[in-house]
Order: sequence, then C-alpha cells, then structure tokens
Amino acid sequence: MDRTSGRLRILALLVVVMFIGLTTRLWFLQVLAADKYNHTKVANRTRTVLTPALRGNILDSHGNLLVGNRLSLQVQVNQQELGANKTAILTRLAGLLSMKLSTLEARLADPKYFPYAPIPVAFDVPKEVSFYVAEHAERFPGVRVVEAPISDYRDGTLAAHILGFVAPISAEQIAQSAFDGYDPNDIVGKTGLELQYEHYLQGTKGKDFYLVNAAGKQIKSIGSEPPQPGDNVVLSIDARIQQLAEQQLVSGIMTARSTTDGSAGGLLRANAGAVVVMDPQTGAVIALASWPTFDPRWFVQGMTKKQYRLRFKLARDGQPALNRAEEQVYAPGSTFKSFVALSALKSGIANTGSSYACPGIYYYPNDPTHQPFHNFESSSGYMDLASALRVSCDTVFYKFGADFYDKSVSGAQGTDLLSGDLLPFGFGSPTGIDLPFEPAGTLPGFDYALQHKDVYPYGWLPGNSILTAIGQDSVTVTPLQLATAYSAIANGGRLCRPRLADHIESPDGKTVKTFAPKCHSIPYTAQQLQFIRGALSGVTTGGTAAGAFAGFPLSSIPVAGKTGTAQRPPFQDTAWFAGMAPAGNPKYVVVAMVEQGGFGGVTAAPIVRHIMEGLFHLPQTNPIKAGP
Repeated sequence: MDRTSGRLRILALLVVVMFIGLTTRLWFLQVLAADKYNHTKVANRTRTVLTPALRGNILDSHGNLLVGNRLSLQVQVNQQELGANKTAILTRLAGLLSMKLSTLEARLADPKYFPYAPIPVAFDVPKEVSFYVAEHAERFPGVRVVEAPISDYRDGTLAAHILGFVAPISAEQIAQSAFDGYDPNDIVGKTGLELQYEHYLQGTKGKDFYLVNAAGKQIKSIGSEPPQPGDNVVLSIDARIQQLAEQQLVSGIMTARSTTDGSAGGLLRANAGAVVVMDPQTGAVIALASWPTFDPRWFVQGMTKKQYRLRFKLARDGQPALNRAEEQVYAPGSTFKSFVALSALKSGIANTGSSYACPGIYYYPNDPTHQPFHNFESSSGYMDLASALRVSCDTVFYKFGADFYDKSVSGAQGTDLLSGDLLPFGFGSPTGIDLPFEPAGTLPGFDYALQHKDVYPYGWLPGNSILTAIGQDSVTVTPLQLATAYSAIANGGRLCRPRLADHIESPDGKTVKTFAPKCHSIPYTAQQLQFIRGALSGVTTGGTAAGAFAGFPLSSIPVAGKTGTAQRPPFQDTAWFAGMAPAGNPKYVVVAMVEQGGFGGVTAAPIVRHIMEGLFHLPQTNPIKAGP
C-alpha cells in the first residue's frame, strides 16, 4: 500500500511539473514572444518585392551628361512557374525574341542566378514584345516583361575606356566581399569608372510589400519604400577636349597608315594608340583616349558569345576594350632622355655648361667584345646638353648611361644611381589614378636584375645601363605614367597623382565627397627643371619636332616637348611625343603614343600639335600631315 501511495505521489508531482511547464510555455509564447510571432505571422502572409534604383550619373567638368539612365523593357523567366510545358513555352519565347532556343536555355542555366528568382533573358526589347506577352499570358506562364532602368551612354564610344561599362553581376563578383548585399539580378560596373565608383553609383533598392493568401497569390499592396538613386560622379574630363583627343588620335593613326616606315620600308601599320591630356598643376586628367575603342552599349543590352567574339576576340585591330593609355606598358624611347638628363645634372655626371661628343657609334671602354651602340645619325661633333636633347643624340646619352654604371659600381654596394634618381618621378610604380587594372611599369637596374635572373642571367651589365639611358632595355611605362612624370617637370617639381573624379554629389546636387589634388615635391631644383623645360622648347623650334610644329604660333604659345621612337622587335617602332604648353608656365601636358607608328616626330608629334590647336582655340590645320 505504501509503495502504491508513493508511486501515486510521484505521478502527481510529474503532472504538476508538466502543467507548470506547459503553463510557463504558453505564457512565454503569448506574452514575451508575442511580437516575434506576430511578425512571423505577418511575414507568412506578406511578400516583399525589390525594385531597382536608378544608377547615379557620370558628368564631365562642365556638367555635361556622359552616362545617364533610361527605362528599358526586360524579359524575365521564373522557371518554377513554367510547369510541364517548359520546352514548348521556351520555344515560343525564343521565337518571339528572335533568339535561338539553345541561347535562351544557356541564359536560364547561368549558375549565378538562384533557381527560384526571375532570370533576365532579354534586354531592351521593343514594346511589341511586352504587348504580345500580356495579350497571350496563358501561352507564356512564368514569363513577364518589366521596366528596368539601364545606363545610357549618350555619346556612344566617347570616353568609353574612362567610363567603362555595366553588365549583370557575375558569380565571381557576388562571391567578393566588395559586393556583399548584391543579388544575381543586379547590374554592376565591370571596368573603368563604372567599376571604380560602383558603390557611389549603385542606388538603394526600393521595396514593395504585398498581402498574399495561403496559395501565395497577391491580394493587395500594403505599402512600399521607394528606391533611392545612386550618387553622381563629376569628372575633371572636359567632353570637348576628350572628343578632340579621340578624333585627332584616329586621324593621326590613319595618316600614319599611308606613311612609309623610315626604318624598314613599307607602310606603317599604326594599329593602336593613346593620348593623355593633363593639368600639370593639379594632376587632373582632362582627356584620356585609347584606340581602337568599343561601345559600352553593347554590354548594357547583353551579348551572346558569338557577338562577343565578333566584337572583341576577332576585332580587326585587336583588344578594343584595353585602355592603352592606362593599362598597357611600352618602352618610352627617347622621351625618357629628359629624366636621364635631370639625373645626370643631379648626380654631377653632366652640367649645363659642358660639351659632349655625339659620334655615330659609342663603345664602352675596355669592353672585350667591342659591342657597338649606334647613333640614329652619323657623327654630329660636340654639343651641349640642351642640344643633345633638342636633336636627341643617342651617343651622348649612351655615355651618360655608362657613367651611371661606373659610378654605381664604384659607389656604395647595391646603389643604383640612375634608377634611384628616377623613382621620384613615379616610374616603376602605379600612378594611383582612380581606374582599375593599372600596371606598375618597369624601372630596371642592379636590384631589378638580381630579382629577374631569367631576364638578366649575367646580372646588370654596362650595356643595360647604356640602353636604359635612351629608354630601351627593360624600361616600360604607360602613357599616363609618362604624362604624370612630364607634369612634374612642367609644374616645377611636384609629382601629382592623376585623377579623373573631381567630386561626388547626391542626386539633389549636394557635394558628398571632394577629391583634392595630391602632390608631393621631388628632389630636383627649380633651376634644373627650368633648364630642361628650356631645352625641350628647342625641340619644336629647331629639333626633332620642328617639322611637325611648322606654322604653329610658337612665339605666342611656346611648346616644349620631346619625341621618342622606341624599338619593339619584331614589331615596327612605337612613336611618342610628350609636350607641354605654354612652355614657360605650362597649362597642359599632352602625351601621344602610336603603336607601330614609326618615328615620334613623324606620327605622334602632329597629333599633339593638332590637340594643342584645339586646347588654345587656334584654327585647325586639318587634315593631319605626317611630320618630316
């Protein structure tokens, strides 16, 4: 009896404990967790639809619209709603869109999209498509045509390499932390400023809230949060000068193609080129042109693989999307001599009052191989440093290169005088411009040779210093790097970081962020820099660019500059010209480069001359003529 009574008491206790637990749980759910579960209940009967935001605009320095927005009709397919007749529906849709079924299926199979999300399959479709789908909805379940804002490149190819382009986000981008919060339907920047300033330009999506029934069908709208447009990016680029630079670059290239190659005979191929126009006082880029070019609108509307190959892979002139002004490196040739001359003055290897031999051939003393280093012309006797720059005497600079080598070897171990002096001009480092994919270029020397034994198996030899002194050997720069370095000569000794964006403004025009000039002094005296500017003024009056600037009003607008002709075997020579004007107090630095363009004075200098005519509002001496 006692045992039975004890068991009953234990059972009663368990019942009481269970009742207390149940009561406590009910109290928690109904009181403490009421807000949470009310929210869940509401969420179970509401749906949120994200609406795209307008992308910010990109404007030039005068407020001219370079990239805006417009509404586009976009076809989307929700595969979960296609049902058993998926193939038949897609076949009808492909026919309506004049698209191959395989292309449509490939877009739906893109792994970057979630299986339950509507997938965009056609962009910028005509209104007739929207009307047809709406009128025959029963034949196109799961298909809808929606309005979506897209970037509008008003001037087609103008400034294409600066602006870049937008396209649907890739799987690789979604995986990056920089794109946290983006979804597979987003349109994002891929290159240029569109990528660089993506997080300013990308607006904040809106939200539409709908009440739905148990079957998930919409009953009514219950509110919305409007999308917020992205910020605008205002550039230092002047659209007029940008167009001028692009036009004169193409004109110069076409002229070169009918010009004889003075080194090897035949016509110049002149397959590509670039132009940079800078304000040397601030580093602001006023124009940056690259050719061949492309149309950013190709990407906005979407391209098939075949279209991509036709427009890019198989383009006759090759790689039109490559920004040759900022992404591609080249040997600078004799344009490099201006900086070697400065280094020679700084180190005591040269001075402004001495004369230097300009023989037809230079031999490094005590060289057992007796390797000849040829001048472009035969012996020109003796000349001062300014004249050596004016006529671009190679053998004078060969001797400087040899002296740099000897002085480096006899000095402190591991010290490379020439490369050490040229580093402050930014050679061998990215300029830091606000564009992606910028290379560093190459400034070779003793240390560089030790790190690249595949290129220099015998280390750094005298011949390497000799060739470096004329901008050959392994020296490489981008046209932008060269313009930045020449700007430091032009402004009296400050290296300024080049920039394209002037400021960011909100959609209502309020300034959000300003990009101030970033400059620092370089270790050269005002007298040294002034001497070089004066010497370069002689290049256009009686030197290697005199023919190209014949008839230009040099008395009122003096132009200082330097030609360059860089060897690039097995290709034809690269043509260069770097100019600044007015020479006494330069307002502009202009650099032109033409791949396989031959002599700098023949091809590149006329391009710069015509751009400067436009910069200073002079009559245009069109068409461009090859310099002598």
